[in-house]
Amino acid sequence: MNYLEVVNERLKQKGLHGELCLFGGAVMCLVFHSREVTKDIDAVFAPTSEMYTIIKNIADEYNLEPDWLNPAVKGYVSRNHDVRLFKRMSNLAIYAATAEYMFAMKCLAARGFESKDREDIQFLARYLGIRTMNEALAVLEKFYPQNRMPPRSQYVLEELFGNGL
Repeated sequence: MNYLEVVNERLKQKGLHGELCLFGGAVMCLVFHSREVTKDIDAVFAPTSEMYTIIKNIADEYNLEPDWLNPAVKGYVSRNHDVRLFKRMSNLAIYAATAEYMFAMKCLAARGFESKDREDIQFLARYLGIRTMNEALAVLEKFYPQNRMPPRSQYVLEELFGNGL
């Protein structure tokens, strides 16, 4: 959380207030404590241009990867956005995706074995009590239209929950 505290301090120095919404591995680590590390922080944030400048300056100053706070997740953000306040700092409000929303996002992404998606899907399924393919699809469809689910997601769900629909 240290670098997010630095973001808060930089916002304070500029007399700004910001919002940041966490997704992905950051939520799995910070909210659900299901694992120790993540390679970056997937987030969307505002005010966008000011936050980009702050994020870049922190990366330069602390020798971090340029995408240490990665907004690429915005391609997975649902119209049915479901987040809760995680932490409020003086100048930064941090929100996090709910368990159902994270489950749906992880199912939609369902990247290969090099990612933690399968482990995260399994953890969230246990956390939410999801035991069947139908239950998994019902959660997924709360956030994304069925036609948005790529074939790899279907394969991963069939592998994890069986293909009995």
